[in-house]
Amino acid sequence: MIDKLAKKGLKSGLRLIAFQLFIVLMIALISTVLFNTNAGYSALVGGFTFLFPNFIFVFMSFAHAGARKSKIVLQGFYVGEALKIFLVMILLVLFLRDDSLSLMAFYISFSLLIASQSLAFFFFKQHNGMTNGINSN
Repeated sequence: MIDKLAKKGLKSGLRLIAFQLFIVLMIALISTVLFNTNAGYSALVGGFTFLFPNFIFVFMSFAHAGARKSKIVLQGFYVGEALKIFLVMILLVLFLRDDSLSLMAFYISFSLLIASQSLAFFFFKQHNGMTNGINSN
């Protein structure tokens, strides 16, 4: 069960996932239109390879919150990150064994999703007068 304090973080994490899903769908659409359906499929698979483990990580990281549960929060973060890395490796091995994939579309989609993590600040920004410890003056 998700704590009330964790719901705010989970909501922000899901907004990041939704943004990343939008990126994947746009890359797949552009790849399909400019190249072919195989490139679009490959871009979709490349994005899924990063998006699904990231989705699992968000749920594991924001299952608990609060000062009393700091050990559980930290444990959820570490387990979530380890599981995310493991799932990415497994999905990469599974999908890259498919000879029909367009590797360029796959890697472009995968790489852009990794780069989109740098925009996470905007999705985890709190709207309660504070902005993640950064003065808004």
